[in-house]
Amino acid sequence: MAKQTINIGTIANDGTGSTLRAAGDLVNDNFNEIYTAIGDGTTLNSDVLTASSTHTLTNKSGNISQWTNDTGYITSFSETNDLTSAVTWANVPDVNITESSVTQHEAALSITESQISDLQSYITASSTNTLTNKTFNANGTGNSISNIEVADLASGVLDTDLTSVSGLDDTIASAKAIKTYVDTIAAAGIHYHTAVRVESPSNLNASYDNGTSGVGATLTNTGTLAAISIDGVALSLNDRVLVYNQTNAAHNGVYYVSTVGDGATAWVLTRTTDTDSYGASDPNSLGEGDAFFVSEGDTGAGELYVMNTSGTITFGTTNITFTVIAETAVYSAGQSLTLSGTEFSVTAGSISSTQLTSAVQLQILDSSGSVVKSLYGSGS
Repeated sequence: MAKQTINIGTIANDGTGSTLRAAGDLVNDNFNEIYTAIGDGTTLNSDVLTASSTHTLTNKSGNISQWTNDTGYITSFSETNDLTSAVTWANVPDVNITESSVTQHEAALSITESQISDLQSYITASSTNTLTNKTFNANGTGNSISNIEVADLASGVLDTDLTSVSGLDDTIASAKAIKTYVDTIAAAGIHYHTAVRVESPSNLNASYDNGTSGVGATLTNTGTLAAISIDGVALSLNDRVLVYNQTNAAHNGVYYVSTVGDGATAWVLTRTTDTDSYGASDPNSLGEGDAFFVSEGDTGAGELYVMNTSGTITFGTTNITFTVIAETAVYSAGQSLTLSGTEFSVTAGSISSTQLTSAVQLQILDSSGSVVKSLYGSGS
């Protein structure tokens, strides 16, 4: 309501007590002070202390401990300077303090862990809070930390390099490290494939087609058209051939005769199915340590070749190399002789008794001209 002023006139009474005018002055002064304290001087602000009030109380103090009912507590502060540095908290009742309500006042408040009951927001699945210097004891409680992937760990947390650490129980090897180790050991051995009939002692004049990453790769004759013959042996369809002297070493490998060729058709060699893909210690793939025995040939018969290219082979790109690790004499029966296993015999009727003297010596030579066996006979 608007302030009401008592009209006290202009002449004072002479009484022993307060005069009417003086009383009016007192009354007016009291109302003036009240209207100034909780109003604008002329109008009272009746909502100063209501829940929705936005009025500012300046330099006012109060005793929070005297507010005993739930609705009397101060439940939120909007700014850090709402609290003075002299504020202390003692005998604080149980309070549910969340991260959002603490954020603005963390500089002014000193809150211990025991006073915070709502910690769930720090450790939920969607939380992005950082926990520093915390220890998780999975074994002590029966709980476990699961679904942790290598990508979830910071750089350097998981050391799987077995080449620079001791073989202790606290060294963790990754599946990749174990596989690499096993593949290397496996590749170091000798793995025998089906023998080849011949090996090519020199570069073949042929164009190369890589097929599908090596599968179906071919060498096609670009020289004089003729039936294929290598190292003195006329080859037949499906004969296996070791090629290891091509100018481009990526074209080396084991092939089979897929087209014999003739004077009008180019011969064609195709990579064999057991050597047209990479695989360590695999009889159906090509890898370091794979061995191939050569059955025939003027220069290669009896030789054992091993593929010695280390690591993964990318057909058409990786150089494929072979080396001889053994040579075994291969025998064949010459004129008037037969060979059965390791025993040579004179063909019946091929040498007459009159051709033998008392000092006949029959020598059997290998392809290099060395004496393999001598047969002696006496004439009649």
